[in-house]
Amino acid sequence: MEIVSPVTEPDTPIYVFVDESGDLLPKGLGSNHLVLSAFVTMSPSSAATVIGELRYRLLSRGFNIESFHATDDSRLVRFEFFQQFSKINDSLGISTGVEKKEDATSQVLTGIYIKLLEEIVKEVVSVNTSKSPIALLIDPTLNKRYRSEAKRRLKHVLLSSNLRNFIYFQSMKRDLCGQIADYIAWSTFQKLERKNDSFLLKIEENLELRVLDLDDPPG
Repeated sequence: MEIVSPVTEPDTPIYVFVDESGDLLPKGLGSNHLVLSAFVTMSPSSAATVIGELRYRLLSRGFNIESFHATDDSRLVRFEFFQQFSKINDSLGISTGVEKKEDATSQVLTGIYIKLLEEIVKEVVSVNTSKSPIALLIDPTLNKRYRSEAKRRLKHVLLSSNLRNFIYFQSMKRDLCGQIADYIAWSTFQKLERKNDSFLLKIEENLELRVLDLDDPPG
């Protein structure tokens, strides 16, 4: 799929919202897998409106929804959220993840996190046939030092393809499109960690989803 709409101008940016599922703790102290996922769209306002309207509908029914977070949401709220994917256009999902090695430290896992970020950005570049600018918004999981390292490496990928780009580290929990990325990441994590692909299949019914299988998984 090409991320381009016939009604958009050539300089209309592609917005990429990235969130993770799992953690950066060593295996045994945290999750067994680390997942990064992206919600990629040229219509962030439209997608945000869909999720915002869902929130207000649920508030009117007595659900105290401040923001959507798949891990914490009730089964009913998740059901309602998954229904919204049918209303989201000009978008796709990208997801990738790895199983942690037994001896992988938090520092090693941080390096893997940055590598997974690179893989997602490379996939965005590959579908960006219109050479649109890219606005990349990443959940601020990394500390300040590693954010700088990640930004440097991602800039290299984007500038190597002569793409204008803007990279921000912002809370996905506070962003309606970021909450879509959260649901994609959580659903991918359920498949890898719990061997349950039902949530991912629900997303794939309405949103093109590219799950990246790395030839040489890091870590």
